[in-house]
Amino acid sequence: MAQTTGLKESGNFLSAGIHKAKFNGLTLGSITSQKDGSIYKTMTLALDVEGHGEFTHNFFEPTSKDRSQSQFGENPSQVEHFMVGLRQIFDALDPKIGEMIDNDNVVIKDQNGNDKKVNTADLDFEKLVKLSEILTKPYIGTEVEIKLVPQSNGFNSIPGFPAKINRAGALGIATRFIGHNLTLSQSEQKRIESAQNTRPTNMASNSNATLDGIADALGVDTGSDLPF
Repeated sequence: MAQTTGLKESGNFLSAGIHKAKFNGLTLGSITSQKDGSIYKTMTLALDVEGHGEFTHNFFEPTSKDRSQSQFGENPSQVEHFMVGLRQIFDALDPKIGEMIDNDNVVIKDQNGNDKKVNTADLDFEKLVKLSEILTKPYIGTEVEIKLVPQSNGFNSIPGFPAKINRAGALGIATRFIGHNLTLSQSEQKRIESAQNTRPTNMASNSNATLDGIADALGVDTGSDLPF
């Protein structure tokens, strides 16, 4: 029971839509596959969502920089989706971060407190995430808005494909998931409405409305004693 000391209320169910939140930082992380034990590097975005509490979203390390083709045209690569997502985070906190990158003038403090210019062309995923953590650390506590949409697993999360390619082949933003004065696209609104109109299976209508009847419908054996 000592481990329950300091427990926090997780808050209400995190619904789809646009929420007020506070930025809690970017960190380098990893996720281990339960299927085969593979380890995947991630960038973890931590937020404090109003009315809910702590919320994290993992951006996986991109594995391809190649664009794909579909019947509707060219699709952004995994690298482009990641970079557009990261840029949205920078812009939401302070557009000056993005301007430093655009001007190839990213300067941070070294261990001795001296200014050091970063060679952004020499960054791999791990170095980029660590640099992003340094650049955004001063903005922890900054108020932002985030957008969450229904996913196929039933949970609401940040849109996974924030980038798009326009007709001229230029990279752009398909949807902005973090920032200020966010809006929902027509397709996002339809996804939210569709999820809201979905109703769970009424087990009582498929069996007699008793504990034994519902348990039988679920295939649960109620013959054994509970462990407490």
